[in-house]
Amino acid sequence: MKKLLTLFWGLLIALGIQAQSEFPVQFTDKEGNIIEDGSTLVLTDYVTDAFGSIEMPTNLYVKNMTTESVQIGGIYDIQTLDNGRFQTCFPENCVAQDKPGTYETNSGAMGADERMNMQTEWMPSEDGKCVVVYQLVTYKQDTLTKEWSIDQHGPAITLDFTLDMTGISAAGTASKEAKTVYYDLTGRQVANPSNGLFIKTVTSQNGKTVTKKLILK
Repeated sequence: MKKLLTLFWGLLIALGIQAQSEFPVQFTDKEGNIIEDGSTLVLTDYVTDAFGSIEMPTNLYVKNMTTESVQIGGIYDIQTLDNGRFQTCFPENCVAQDKPGTYETNSGAMGADERMNMQTEWMPSEDGKCVVVYQLVTYKQDTLTKEWSIDQHGPAITLDFTLDMTGISAAGTASKEAKTVYYDLTGRQVANPSNGLFIKTVTSQNGKTVTKKLILK
């Protein structure tokens, strides 16, 4: 009987691993290496822009492991947020949250074999911690209403940010300094954006400019 129970639990574990490996999208690092389900990323590096604002990027990507388009998104649980905002630009528009809680991203299509930069980061205002559990999900569309709803839950990882300005130094801050400017939808520059939809442009020292839509709540 004991042997049968052992075989039974072994089969369940094996099926769980197989189901996870068959999930269509996976977290990867910037080199394309898959980040295993259940991993914890300890994040301490930060960069500052020309105005002194601090950003702690995750350098996370999502990879479509299949040869078909997939409708994807994410659920993230902000467990600790000592200060500042946690922002994710996955899979489409950027959304920032300034309080703990569980949030769902919008859904978006990801092409076959595509690798997407999540542009996910903590933007602290001072020393502290931010802990977020982030899970990938896929969506299915109702044939009648055409509305999308969550179909499957995939891998989840923990993002463990710690900012200690007195104990660590910025990772290449001098070479990574950039000019960040915010605009409202009329094109007017905004010094301190709060609630609403804004356009964020980041220009690095090499002259490259990245533009993001930023929704602040």
